[in-house]
Amino acid sequence: MRKSRRPAASFEESIVSVFDGYPSLCGFTVQHSPGLPDGGSEPLDAGLFLTDVGLFPQPGLEDSRMISAGVRDMLIELLEARPEAARLLAGRTFARALH
Repeated sequence: MRKSRRPAASFEESIVSVFDGYPSLCGFTVQHSPGLPDGGSEPLDAGLFLTDVGLFPQPGLEDSRMISAGVRDMLIELLEARPEAARLLAGRTFARALH
């Protein structure tokens, strides 16, 4: 039973590291479709797309693109290292916990 919990804990640590890397990142969604056709999504491996990247305070356009690309790259690294993470990412929204 311990082995089944370990991948989930490692997955959670990976998601936390995404937020740690970008203090203005409030949240993001991973979907099986690219979302709106306005180019607001980033393709990931395993047929997934990074969408709805929320930032606050809202940086300029170039910084927003850099942060989205950085989040995408971190998620791609996670998927390359742990292909089983695709099922844990798909269809979920991840948000920074603020209390």
